Amino acid sequence: MHRGLHAVPGGGRRRHHTDHPAKVRLMKPEKNHSQTSVGASIYISPIDHITGDVAGLLANFLDALLVRFYPRRICQKVNVVVTELVTNVLQHGTERESEVRLDLSIDPDRLLIKVSNRVTPEEYRTVKAVFDEIFAAEDPRELFARTVRERRNDRRRGGLGLIRLTAENKFHLSTQYVDGILVVQATFP
Repeated sequence: MHRGLHAVPGGGRRRHHTDHPAKVRLMKPEKNHSQTSVGASIYISPIDHITGDVAGLLANFLDALLVRFYPRRICQKVNVVVTELVTNVLQHGTERESEVRLDLSIDPDRLLIKVSNRVTPEEYRTVKAVFDEIFAAEDPRELFARTVRERRNDRRRGGLGLIRLTAENKFHLSTQYVDGILVVQATFP
């Protein structure tokens, strides 16, 4: 295998890499690739060492993987959910020496995303109050619109992400709290 700069006809130099032996197979148009099951688990520990937009990085990575098998609209949903849930952990979690864990499972019938991290009982009660408000809403879109108006009137920012996941992206959200670990789960459809 030759690597590096090589002379090319007509003068000049260019970088040349020989083909990798594991060639990419072209998709056959007659196959339905959305029948493929994909799963991924990623954890980062400790949370305190995370810098930059890790939520966006994870979301874009999963988007790039899933677009090979699923329609763009599904991949965009994954991107929105992963960004929102991981960002919540990074911005609001106080247990900075613990880990953030992301689990994704997708098959033809269901998309499941779980994000978990260690939280205090007080943090869990705060999260549960948001979930209770979402679950109590007859119309998530109305809850979203009302919350946007209230935030604008009070000049507050944030606090819309979870509501937006149910109102705009049609995700079913649930939460569990076991042994100090908060698990937020988003399921579609």
